[in-house]
Amino acid sequence: MSVSWRDVNDYLDGHAVQWKRCGQVFFDELNALILSAERTIHFQVYIIDPDDTGVPLLNALMEAAKKGVQVNLVVDDFGANLFTEEWERKLEEAGVNFKKFETFISTGKFYVGRRMHHKVLVIDEKIAMVGGMNIADRYRGTKEFPAWLDYAVVVEGPICKKLALACTRILEKQFNPAKPKWPKIFAKSNTLDTSKVWVRMRKNDWLRNRREITSSYNKAARLATKSITIVGGYFIPGRKYRRLLADASKRGVEIRIILTHYSDVPVVKYASDYLYGWLLKHNIRIFESKELMVHGKVAIVDETWATVGSYNQNHLSAYLSIELNLDIVNTAFAKEFNDHLLHVINTECIEVTKDSYYSKSNWWPKLKRWISYQLVRISLRMLFVVNRIFYVDD
Repeated sequence: MSVSWRDVNDYLDGHAVQWKRCGQVFFDELNALILSAERTIHFQVYIIDPDDTGVPLLNALMEAAKKGVQVNLVVDDFGANLFTEEWERKLEEAGVNFKKFETFISTGKFYVGRRMHHKVLVIDEKIAMVGGMNIADRYRGTKEFPAWLDYAVVVEGPICKKLALACTRILEKQFNPAKPKWPKIFAKSNTLDTSKVWVRMRKNDWLRNRREITSSYNKAARLATKSITIVGGYFIPGRKYRRLLADASKRGVEIRIILTHYSDVPVVKYASDYLYGWLLKHNIRIFESKELMVHGKVAIVDETWATVGSYNQNHLSAYLSIELNLDIVNTAFAKEFNDHLLHVINTECIEVTKDSYYSKSNWWPKLKRWISYQLVRISLRMLFVVNRIFYVDD
C-alpha cells in the first residue's frame, strides 16, 4: 500500500537513520564515531561534565585532534558550568578548537538566559548524531542509578553537510536570520513517498526569526489522523500546541505522552503537573516513568513522521534557547521507533488516570501546581521581553 506525507518543504532523501536510546551502548558508539573521523569533527552540546562519561569523550576528541583531524567543540557556558579551565587548557594544547557559548548574562551585548542547547555531532560531513542527551553520568547510567530516558538519531546522507554548516555558523557566530518562506508552487510533488528516508534540519532561535521546530510540531499535529506519541522532557506546552492536540483528539487521534515522575527541576515538574487535568479532560493519555528521569524530546505521528532533538515543549525552547532537531519521514523508521516507545509505556511506565490525578487534588497540591506553573510561565516571558527590548546583534 502506498503511503505519503503531506508536509514536503525542505526534506532531502537518500539517508540511512537509526534511533538510539541513552545509556552505556550509546556512549560507546559516540566515542567510536569520534575516533573514526578522518577530516573534521563538529561537536556542540549544552553540558559536558568531566566525570566517568565526559572524560573518555574528551580524551577521544583530543586523540582525534592529535591525529590531524580538525576538531571543533562548542559547549554552553551556563550548561557546562563544571567544565574547568584545566580542561580548556588540555583541549587547546591537544589542538581542539574549543569555544564556550555566551555567559548567562552577557556583558558585551545585553541579553539574559539565551542558551546554545544543541546536541549535535557531525563526522566528516558524512555521518551525524542529533539528540536530546548531554554528556554526563546521569545520561549514561551507573551502578547506583539508571540512565535517564533520552534519545538521539544517527543519520548518514546529504543532511550532514547542512548540519556541519549550522555548526560552523554557531562556531563563528554567524547567526543569519531565517529567509522568507515563499510558497513552493513549482514543487514536483505535494507529498513524500514514505518508503524513502526523508530528513530535514529544523532550528529554533526566536531572536533570528527561526521557529522551524515549533512549526514542525504544530503542522504534524494538524496532519495527524491516527496517533501521536510524545516523549516530553520538561513538558509545559503553550496554548497553541495544546489546542492542536485537543483538536487532534477530537478527530479520534490517539495521543500518548511519556512524562517524568521524578525531576531534577521540581518546580518544572509541578508546573507540568498543573496541565495534567487539561490533558486528561481532552482524552490525552499520560504515562509517567516508574523509575527514570525523562529527558527525551521526541514526537512520532501516524507511525510515519518523527522529530528528535534538543527542543522541549515549553517557552524556554520556543522563545529563548537555540535548538536543533531532525524531522524524519519514513514508515519503517517511525513504526520501529513508535513500537519501542509503546514497549516503554507498557513495561516502564504507570498511566496517570483521572482517578489517580484527582485523588491528590486537595488544596495544597493544587496550590503548589498552580504557583509553579505561573512562576515558570511568567519568568520565561519576562526573560523573553527583556531580550526583545534590549536585543543587540551578536
